[in-house]
Amino acid sequence: MTSISTFNDTRQVVLITGCSSGLGRAMAVEFDSLPGYRVFATARNLDSIRDLPSGIERVQLDVTDRDSIDRAIANITNETRGRIDILINNAGTNTAVGPLIDVDVDRVRKTFEPNFFGLIMVTQAVSPYMIRRRSGVIVNIGSTAGLTALPFGATYSASKAAVHALSDALRLELRGFGVKVVVVAPGAIKSSIADAGSKDLDFPADSFYGDVKDLIEYRANFSQLGSPTPSAVFARNVRRAVTRPNPSAYLVTGKRSFTALLAYYLPVWIKDLLVGRMFSIWRIGRSTPKDKRV
Repeated sequence: MTSISTFNDTRQVVLITGCSSGLGRAMAVEFDSLPGYRVFATARNLDSIRDLPSGIERVQLDVTDRDSIDRAIANITNETRGRIDILINNAGTNTAVGPLIDVDVDRVRKTFEPNFFGLIMVTQAVSPYMIRRRSGVIVNIGSTAGLTALPFGATYSASKAAVHALSDALRLELRGFGVKVVVVAPGAIKSSIADAGSKDLDFPADSFYGDVKDLIEYRANFSQLGSPTPSAVFARNVRRAVTRPNPSAYLVTGKRSFTALLAYYLPVWIKDLLVGRMFSIWRIGRSTPKDKRV
């Protein structure tokens, strides 16, 4: 980590998790591109963020490891004299794509560890510094998949819906201390998260869904189809939203985000009809052999 004297440093301190690629990297670059921000970018592997702009300070942090979190926050706050103004809980993964009845439960846990439990541990480590200063913004990266769940992505949708619910409670718990909580629900943003889902596609040989494997693969890559919003545009929208004096509780942004938000408020039967048509759900069960898994 670069050592910079902080005695006369009035810049706001921004801590971002999961900066090795995609959204985290874009947000680190966005904040660093403007005066007034001191950016700490974190990743499990420091080598993955060494090529970030020189003004960004790099810190090793594994959100699934309590000791790693504690070390990183101690190092950062020693540098900043206890100041963290903006925490962006971005680290996450999607390692359990496929029909829920086929998904390996260990992969479900692997998804929830960074997406949910890691977010909690980082928030627990950082929030006391904000509370003592009676100031700060905690930004939790959720997803439009947490607003409107899509078939073959139950685990990821559940992890992000959990983030939304957690944030709604946390916002009320921290309001009296002057700490704000913002949920960002991205739509289709250009990133590498679909790659992880595609690589770890759960599809056993005896799956009941053998005749619709193409639908599952389509779902695995859905967020990256049809010119998703560039990550730099997403990062700019986030920076503008969370640095307002009174940021909104939710930011829903990116391609297809409005559609997902609209679906959230529709009657369930209409939502099921529309999503079912989008993913050709009518094909499921049409020709599955009856002797599967007997």
